[in-house]
Amino acid sequence: MRKHSWILLLTIGLLTLSPLASAAPVKDDWGMWLSNTYQTDFGGSNYLAFLELAPRTKNDNGEFNQVIVRPLLGYKLTRKLQLWLGYTWQGEYSKETDFELATNDFMQQLQWIDDWTPQLNFQYRFRMEERFFEGENTAFRMRHRFRFTYTLPETKAYLIALDELFVYFNSINHGRLASSVQPGINQNRSYVGVGYKLTPKINIDTGYQFQYVNNFGAQGGANHIWLTNLNVNF
Repeated sequence: MRKHSWILLLTIGLLTLSPLASAAPVKDDWGMWLSNTYQTDFGGSNYLAFLELAPRTKNDNGEFNQVIVRPLLGYKLTRKLQLWLGYTWQGEYSKETDFELATNDFMQQLQWIDDWTPQLNFQYRFRMEERFFEGENTAFRMRHRFRFTYTLPETKAYLIALDELFVYFNSINHGRLASSVQPGINQNRSYVGVGYKLTPKINIDTGYQFQYVNNFGAQGGANHIWLTNLNVNF
């Protein structure tokens, strides 16, 4: 494990960003997110396909506010390294605008998957997004995610922890996004949960996620989220 110590240290550093950032005045909220993912390698080929469907709530779980639809196509460069291209429709719902303010993202992704031990799996994901907001300029954002899963010996249960950092490269200085799209850290998500392998191809995990949202001078957000992931591989 010594050769992986620098990754562990970096991950611990990222995990500290959320509580440090939330030391500034923030608005607390809680909600529930459900992520359904479906992935295939077409029977063992190097080609990959992925689909995520993810409804989300906010305002103390009293209001549906967002749904994610994310299809991707990928290719296995090696047993551990994958390249992906995809698209995200981020539907922002409100009673006043319905889904008229949806965001359309084009994305490129690099993913590294490595079994450090028979029980411990490590994944690193780097994602670039070109974000097209309704009625606004385009924003450019990168995302770094570190993910660990540890399978409990002689069981189908596992523990999961991840941290994801979001960083904008450019700014939108006018309109409804003026305080939310600026160069620098946009948000950070930290998640810990417990999972179970229902079958060799289906697993589910559930747990707590803390999301800090930086609004660049305006009041930030500290969102406490109960997150459940249902993952199907075929």
